[in-house]
Amino acid sequence: MRIQMIYLAAGNSRRFGSNKLYYEIKGKPMFRYGLKTLEHILAKMGETSLTVVTEYPKIQEYVMEKKKLWKERISLVGSPDREKGISYSIRAGLADREADYYLFCVADQPWISEVTVQRLIEKTVEGDYMGGFVTWGDTGGNPAIFSKKLLPDLLALTGDTGGKKILLGKERVCTVQAEEERELWDVDWAKRNDN
Repeated sequence: MRIQMIYLAAGNSRRFGSNKLYYEIKGKPMFRYGLKTLEHILAKMGETSLTVVTEYPKIQEYVMEKKKLWKERISLVGSPDREKGISYSIRAGLADREADYYLFCVADQPWISEVTVQRLIEKTVEGDYMGGFVTWGDTGGNPAIFSKKLLPDLLALTGDTGGKKILLGKERVCTVQAEEERELWDVDWAKRNDN
């Protein structure tokens, strides 16, 4: 079962005031936290690959260093039209049209855990669900995963519309409760509540 994990690190950070992907949390740029989580999944799950979608030089350099270890299991793609909305970055990331599932993670959720991500993948695949996403209580969030059956829907997204909209209209969608609430927090929350 081939899983393509797609790390969306191409956002414009308009509300943040600077490039939030470089914002430091405990001495490390925020984008590295989610990447490290997905690397742990690569190590544990053999048929996974990781595509990083970004236009930012520091992230590109970091990913190229990681390619020395992971070889073809990590790829890097640009999203030159990212300013038109997240749908452009989603399409850019869909490089492996032969994958069975596509998992999307956003780069501004530094506390997402590998346990949560792995449970989402395993529950979705083992249950043969159309897709799934992470929740905390009644609140749904990212990451989200999609069956290859939904690839045409993902490719048809426009503007600033994300993929979870597709799942909300489908049957056989699973949810996985995060290990803790802050996994769904993004870096905008972190800047206000830096700890």
